[in-house]
Amino acid sequence: MRIVLINPPIDSVIENGNANPVTQYLFYNSAPLGILYIASMLEQEGHVVSVIDAAAELLNVEKTVQRVVDFEADLVGVGSFTVTFETTKKLGFLLKEKLPTIPLILGSYHVTLVPHEAMSHECFDVGVLGEGEHTMLEVVEHYEGKRELSNVQGICYRVPDESVPVGWSLHMTPKRAKFKKLDELPFPARHLLPPNIYRPIPVDDHAFPKFAMVTSRGCPHACAFCQKSKSGYRSHSPEYIVDEIEHLIRDFGVKDIAFVDSLFCANKKRVHAICDEILRRGLQDKFSWTCSSRVEVVDKPLLRKMKDAGCWRTRFGIESGHDDVLDFISKGITQQKIKEAITAADEVGLRPKAFFMVGHMPDTKERILETINFAKSIPLHDVTVQINTLLPETPQLEIWNREGYKWGRVVNQTTDEKSFWEPTFVPWGLEAEDIIELHRRFYREFYLRPITIKRHAQGIKTWRDLFKYVEATTLFSFLFFDQERLSPSMIKRAIKDRFGKKAGLPKAAK
Repeated sequence: MRIVLINPPIDSVIENGNANPVTQYLFYNSAPLGILYIASMLEQEGHVVSVIDAAAELLNVEKTVQRVVDFEADLVGVGSFTVTFETTKKLGFLLKEKLPTIPLILGSYHVTLVPHEAMSHECFDVGVLGEGEHTMLEVVEHYEGKRELSNVQGICYRVPDESVPVGWSLHMTPKRAKFKKLDELPFPARHLLPPNIYRPIPVDDHAFPKFAMVTSRGCPHACAFCQKSKSGYRSHSPEYIVDEIEHLIRDFGVKDIAFVDSLFCANKKRVHAICDEILRRGLQDKFSWTCSSRVEVVDKPLLRKMKDAGCWRTRFGIESGHDDVLDFISKGITQQKIKEAITAADEVGLRPKAFFMVGHMPDTKERILETINFAKSIPLHDVTVQINTLLPETPQLEIWNREGYKWGRVVNQTTDEKSFWEPTFVPWGLEAEDIIELHRRFYREFYLRPITIKRHAQGIKTWRDLFKYVEATTLFSFLFFDQERLSPSMIKRAIKDRFGKKAGLPKAAK
């Protein structure tokens, strides 16, 4: 069969042909590996596959549909997160209008978490629940006439039902067991995408080409805001992981790899084994890499070995600098544990980065300001700060459904990709405008201070290094001031706000 797999366009901003800096840098910086794993499985079975990453290629809905028409597809699969589902619906309905006889399969997180809502949109014929590699193969067999749809585990689809007003009910087949033998999977079909269309966030741009890898699946932890909470952790073997690294170096000329697992440093033994295999094969000087860590897992010996094996940055999900908030969101960490891990990572030269959120249910202005001050008190090189969003099928939403009146109110029902940058939920005692300003203030206070500027200046060795900071000005101006361009007057105003009215810019900056 001729099969098209689609990572959908982002939103109406993209449909109009442009993107704000946050969308541009934070949503287009790595390939859709879940789709590429499915593509490689389909190719292995002899199917002809096309992959369209409409988001990264800045395609709108109409152009995406035209690509499908031009390919003369027999079947289309589209993956969608909750934050991209509004546009996925538009894509689905236009595909059905143009290609009414072509099966349209919906996969990824949104349909898995809320199948009844997702499949209420009749443009989608089948929903794939959970991981899609083996399920999609069997769905394709159905449309080839080789298998009954009811015999495919892990899917949902509508069946006629005159007993309900809509005329149909959703049939759910038995749940498919999580696939544990990850080493049996072929490498993702990265060759199906155009080369070098992904650019890292400028401050994460260490070497190019930069590719993403996933070395494990699921997460053993239960963070309240996360849709991956307690999703069943499984890992590739160290040998498979380093085989894929060699494949990327040899076949794609990769210089830097971002391990984008939900949690790369899930346990010390695993990370030590991966680093040992990299060192055993002598790859540490052929590529560099970054990963995510838990503060209670890493220690200085492990971080030092990661550095020796080529790691240049590790990322930590911190989310808050207030112990009561950390406890509420089930992070299982404290300020003291965070400080120890960040300090150790900095001391071995891993340029630690942290993720924070503002607007947690128990947040107050004072707690958010404490978080900002805490972030400034530890040796972080970079931060990413998002606005807390109530996502479907998260522990946080369960709390909201049970006792939301205690914590705040929903001010925007939208769950598109801007949700993490615009308030949807606001705690009592704060207004939406307060959340927006505290979010921007976090970025301004963290980055516009001598120690952060010095840390970044020390990393500028070449003209390319300098240019990436020039590129970053649009992102920072948007995050600091909600403006598309950063001007000297904005910087001066921010420094005055930070250090007092008598403060001025250094002569070289005026």
